[in-house]
Amino acid sequence: MAAGYMEKKDRLVAGLALIGGGLGWFWGAFLPGLLIGAGLGLLLSSTKKQASNADVEVKDSGEEEVTAEGRSASVGQSSPEKSSPEQAEPQKAQTTPPQRHEEPEIEVVWERIIAHQGQLFHQLKGQAFTYQVNGNALTPSTAKAKIYKSQFAKALGAVPFEKVSDVPAGVFGPSYVYAILMDPRIRQDDW
Repeated sequence: MAAGYMEKKDRLVAGLALIGGGLGWFWGAFLPGLLIGAGLGLLLSSTKKQASNADVEVKDSGEEEVTAEGRSASVGQSSPEKSSPEQAEPQKAQTTPPQRHEEPEIEVVWERIIAHQGQLFHQLKGQAFTYQVNGNALTPSTAKAKIYKSQFAKALGAVPFEKVSDVPAGVFGPSYVYAILMDPRIRQDDW
């Protein structure tokens, strides 16, 4: 493995040296270009070697510790083989996925949307609007375009939203979709 690495390192250094020499020749400074290219090759190959040998370990405090030997270096322990499973357990990254409710059915949400048509809703920036539902389309009072039920179905896969830009790309009327889906009358603690 070390021999293979050295060959790659030599090829990288030689390649960048040739490129540097060629650029140097073009600008009338062949030798400085050659040296700069070789130096870049050595620099890149050494950082590549360091990055491939480093392992990242999460300590109890949540900080990351990088060890160059590729072994885990536990605080207060001489080797990982001597540690018990109880001691090793807290060192694992303890990330839990964010709590998400099940994706609500579009039919249930659409019934809520129909039930609240004509009532006052507010966009994130404060503009008030109402809407009317005709079949599978909703028409906001402050816009002439229709927002179809399918647009709300697309957006339901990404609720809850923190801001309008969290509404999935390609959803028509994102500020209205956000305002309606994030309203407590429509959400009803489902997301």
